[in-house]
Amino acid sequence: MSDFSYLSAPRTTPYNYRTVVDVFNETSTSYPEKEILIYRGIDGTRNALTYHQLQNEATKLARYLVSKGIKKGDKIALFGPNTLEWVIAELAIIMAGGVVVHVTLSITDVKDLWEIFSSADCKAFLIDPGKGEKYLDMIFQLIALFRRRRPSRDYKDINSNDPTLVFLRKSEHLTSYEDLPGVLQMKEMEVEFPTLYPEDEIMIFTTSGSTGKPKMVSHTHFDVNNVELGPERPKALTLAGKMYNDRPFAWGAGSPILAVCRGETRVFCDSSIVTEKSSTMKIWEVIREEKCTTALLMPSFLADLISQKENYKESFKLQAIITTGQPIENYHTQVIDTYARFLIFGYGSTESSMISMLPPITSAGTIKAGDVGTPIPGTEVKVIGENLNVLKKGETGEICIRSRYLFNGYYQNEELNKEAFLPGKWFRSGDVGHITKDDHIIIEGRTKDVISRGTQRIMPCTIEDVILQMNGIKFAIVVGVPDKRLFEEVCVCYVTEPGFDLSPSDLKQFCKDNFVMYDSTGGLAEAPTYFLRFCKIPLLDVGKINKRKVKADAIQRLRTQGLI
Repeated sequence: MSDFSYLSAPRTTPYNYRTVVDVFNETSTSYPEKEILIYRGIDGTRNALTYHQLQNEATKLARYLVSKGIKKGDKIALFGPNTLEWVIAELAIIMAGGVVVHVTLSITDVKDLWEIFSSADCKAFLIDPGKGEKYLDMIFQLIALFRRRRPSRDYKDINSNDPTLVFLRKSEHLTSYEDLPGVLQMKEMEVEFPTLYPEDEIMIFTTSGSTGKPKMVSHTHFDVNNVELGPERPKALTLAGKMYNDRPFAWGAGSPILAVCRGETRVFCDSSIVTEKSSTMKIWEVIREEKCTTALLMPSFLADLISQKENYKESFKLQAIITTGQPIENYHTQVIDTYARFLIFGYGSTESSMISMLPPITSAGTIKAGDVGTPIPGTEVKVIGENLNVLKKGETGEICIRSRYLFNGYYQNEELNKEAFLPGKWFRSGDVGHITKDDHIIIEGRTKDVISRGTQRIMPCTIEDVILQMNGIKFAIVVGVPDKRLFEEVCVCYVTEPGFDLSPSDLKQFCKDNFVMYDSTGGLAEAPTYFLRFCKIPLLDVGKINKRKVKADAIQRLRTQGLI
């Protein structure tokens, strides 16, 4: 057996060489009356779409888009919260031969919205004005940018220079533009849909931006139809199952197209409420009422469920909770037995889809920090050093991935693509870690997160893992802050468990007891210098910890205190 840091998992099933539209039409024909999408409001509202309804309404909108001049390969921006209309729009764009440019709800600055729209050379914009026309002012500003004029609410005429604009719900103030309800009432249009191929591009996602500016990531029909969930895929993920999805639809793991193609009923709520702790048990009640078998939940949501564990008396539990997006701790495994029979953790990215998975976790407190399991079928993983050569097992370096599920590249960014790919089509993930002797992948952090203190390069996770062992610590995020002498210093940002009052002095003493303060050569070791208590950790809209915001807040607080 090779001692190189390399793993591969052969695919056991043939590749599905069809388009998303072909797969959807086949599934829709087989199960026309099956409810494939169920929207639930916290107030008890329930709206659903069957396969037949989804196919009918998406086809009508697709015909409208083609009639407006949308051609194969045209980019169409899609913006809005999780709604049934959003899924109709996404599927319609794909049917029409267009490429869906997903714009996340975190993009609320119209300049950022315009930058994405113009950078992708979008020919149309399908946009949800929001409940109560929440995004109306942003839409007026966007129209002004289309027309190169000052924003005004008096735009009632359709300008010939405007791109195609379709609103996903009616707007009282934008009546001259078409909306989805109106399009669905139109007379059937005779148009010819383009011929689609598996390698055609269909989606562009924006990365989460947790450590830098969002990038545009493109995927094809082939990528979507062949995404693997690993050899341990739970039986509940079948045509008979229901999955609750709390991820924004514009995010890779939240895209409903996977469920639509595979026949997995998706239950969802408005994405704006899923990060509110006060809504946790209301959402869980929706999951229980719909008799969901699995749920895709953010680690932050798991933490909220655990905080309610003592008060939960129901017998209902899921077959499995699936979580991804950021590393989990043993703390998160406390959902097992109370809320689910087992927990599944997957490691992936917008660029690569799923990379690896842990076997189903069946008991609490049984995971190793940073362990993300073994590669899913059809995936290769290797770890490289600074000279770009593969390392030996146990040595820490950058994790690289190769598979047929990889993205095509960053859209219109050749410079970034040259940095991201190595010869042989290996993608540099930007994650730092190693491969163990028993062939598990251990994630230690991000290359961008490495702290340079003097001549040392410190991985935040090595400090976080120790601090999380302190009784009463809920979250610990270690960041580098500026230092005139050493370039960077180590700062611990932490949140305590309810009922615990741990001061920075308490953590400092804990670190003195658990870290070597100086290494054998007389230099500083990994012991942190600064400690900041946070009431809560800022999150991105996809539920990941917003490390850039944590770091910025830490620097500001330390400067205010005159410490840096």
